[in-house]
Amino acid sequence: MAVSRTSMRQRFAAQFIIEKLLREQETKPPRGRLDRFLGRTPLAAASVGWYDGAEGEIEVGAKLATLPPEWAVFHALPIGGHGWDIDHVLVGPGGVVTINTKQHRGQHVSVERRTVLVGERSVPYIRHARFEAERITLLVQGRRPLADPVHPAVVFVNPRSLRYRSLPDDVKVVDARHLVEWLTGLPVVLGPAARLGIIEVLDNPQMWEGLPVDGGAGLMERFTALEAEVRAARLQRRVLCPLELALGGAVFAGLIAVLAGLIGTLFGG
Repeated sequence: MAVSRTSMRQRFAAQFIIEKLLREQETKPPRGRLDRFLGRTPLAAASVGWYDGAEGEIEVGAKLATLPPEWAVFHALPIGGHGWDIDHVLVGPGGVVTINTKQHRGQHVSVERRTVLVGERSVPYIRHARFEAERITLLVQGRRPLADPVHPAVVFVNPRSLRYRSLPDDVKVVDARHLVEWLTGLPVVLGPAARLGIIEVLDNPQMWEGLPVDGGAGLMERFTALEAEVRAARLQRRVLCPLELALGGAVFAGLIAVLAGLIGTLFGG
């Protein structure tokens, strides 16, 4: 399918959140020499959550790029003027799927029928996923009939564990590592003509009139540069700075030993 210059399918994974992140970064003054030596992060305090979220969405986007060509993938679709977007929307043989991506690296996640627990903290991810599916349903049904409900999903990126105590009735909660397997295993409910009709609705920027739809020119390049700074700071903080301090301490101790030896020679002689 040919994609026009204004196609919504041109939006890339995490575009919406990267826009917010970079706006927040504009308020942070540049790091000084001591900050760089100590490996302090270039991220503003309010940017850390946006940055982690963007990395999670980009990772899920890379996995979705491996789907068979029968699947159309949309990223970062804005659904209102209150800073909300749907991370990923898919249209394929298995139906229409909305994906809410969550990055909780190294944490234990438990799934219950009505809620999700990250550690011991209850989070409203199931409710949010339902809301996103409802918004897409309303958007599409006004123009194309939907024979099958939109499937809401919550996808966790790199959790330490994902345990199911009970299963939600209508929301899929899945580890990103198993996402493509789940999607391609869904029963076929949409033929080529039905898929194309839904794709045309979602792909049309006029459907999103009045919302902050941005072309995204230069955003990914700026984010990639920021990402390189964050990784360099992490390396400096965890490895290089301690090594430099240790080597500096060893050199200083060596100089003290040499000076002590010289003084002992001078006064001992």
